[in-house]
This record gives sequence, C-alpha cells and structure tokens, in this order.
Amino acid sequence: MSKFKRWITLILALIALIMIGWNMADNSSETENLNSGDNNDPTYTSEHSDTVVYSPDGSLNYQLISDKVAYFTQHEVSWFDKPVMTTYDTNKVPIWSIRADKARLTHDRMLYLYGHVEMKSLTSTSQLQRIVTDNAVINLTTLDVTSVDKVTLYGTNFNSTGMQMRGNLRKKTAQLIEKVQTSYEIQNQKQH
Repeated sequence: MSKFKRWITLILALIALIMIGWNMADNSSETENLNSGDNNDPTYTSEHSDTVVYSPDGSLNYQLISDKVAYFTQHEVSWFDKPVMTTYDTNKVPIWSIRADKARLTHDRMLYLYGHVEMKSLTSTSQLQRIVTDNAVINLTTLDVTSVDKVTLYGTNFNSTGMQMRGNLRKKTAQLIEKVQTSYEIQNQKQH
C-alpha cells in the first residue's frame, strides 16, 4: 500500500471516529432531556374526571367528580379543578357533598381543598348541615377534617364562626377552636 493510500485511510478513519463520537454525544444529551422532562409538566391530564373509590370490603366509599385532573408522577399527586366529592356511609347512602375551587390529592390519601370550600350534609337527621371555609384538609381514610382558616358552621337553629376547626365527617362532628361566636335561633313552642 502506498504512503498516500495510508494517509487517506487514516484521515477517513479519523473522520469516521469523530462523526461517531459526535453522533453519540448528540443522542445522549437528547436522551437526558427526554428522561429528565420538565418537572412542572403533568404525567397526564384529563378533562371531566369521575372517580369512584370502594372500601376493602367492597362498599362505596366516595365519588370524586372534577372538571379537569392532572397527575404528577414525580410527587405522586393529583390536582383537580372544581372538584365535587360525595362521601357514603356503610349502607351506600350519601352523607356529605364537598365542593371547592381546587383540590390536591396526595399519595397518602390526604385531600387538600382550596378556595370556597363548602361541605353540605346530605342527611336530614344531622344537626350539622353545612361547613364553609376557604381551605380544608380531609383524610380520606378516616374522614377527619381540619381547617386553619375562618370556618362557619350552619346547623339546625344555629350558626357558629371560628378561626380553626377539626372534626369528622363520618361522625358528623366539628369543633371550632379559636374566637368562636355562636348565634342560636330559639323556636317558640305553642302550648295546648
């Protein structure tokens, strides 16, 4: 082989190695970009969501309907727009309707409600008929509910306002904690 052919082969081999290295560097940076993703983008979104959850014994636990849902895999959290949740007792009877502007459901089954939160009792026997606040947190396993914002409770012949609340939707109880003000409506009894 002549000296000239060796030099051409060496130069072509060098160019081929450079091209292969360049191509591999390009592909690895593209793969890194695809794998890292934008942490602010949801894994999936859905318009109008209707979620039904059952307890381990097969009874209906709650239903959550929303205009839009977005799920983020990295944080294991779902965001709901205009959620409406209905909770049920063990006999599949609806007991509460819960609304908010937005909600966040975490992997540990905690539902954080944001903006114009309203919880309405759906049973006629409950003394506690409605709870209104700006933000609240519900443990979906126990149905414990808390709020650190101003809360107003509406019940049979009374309403109460306080700065914090804790309660349980299953037991239909709520306790106001700070700066509580209550007004009662006293019904006059007719005597025969």
